[in-house]
Amino acid sequence: MDRSSNRNEGLVCRPQTISDARSNHVAILGSPDSSTEQSVHSETLPREARPTGRITVANVMQLLRWQGYRCALTGRKLTPDRASLDHIIPVRNGGRHVIENAQLLHRDVNKAKTTMTNEQFIQLCRDVVKHNSSQSGESQ
Repeated sequence: MDRSSNRNEGLVCRPQTISDARSNHVAILGSPDSSTEQSVHSETLPREARPTGRITVANVMQLLRWQGYRCALTGRKLTPDRASLDHIIPVRNGGRHVIENAQLLHRDVNKAKTTMTNEQFIQLCRDVVKHNSSQSGESQ
């Protein structure tokens, strides 16, 4: 089915696949593993609405379902022991403590992101990849 012609009929267009996004945006932190593959059910289940309001257990669980049980920045599978709630705009930078300003990240990604915005963190990752690419080119 051509999703671009159905935008006004309530269908949600899916972004690029994780592998496409990986080459265009930011490298996956750590070693690649099979957990970055797209969810089997991502295209077949109806997408739940993004939660709004206070940060509650129910809203965090709805956010997890809305994200397809994937890290918002890397696409890694999220399990309860690997998930970490993150403020998109850090509270210390004026972000609000509401679910609209929250995302679920893989815990290792959230540790690396610290108090950066998504844009700052992605730029840092690009800088690291660029630097490492130039370093590996020099060693050959």
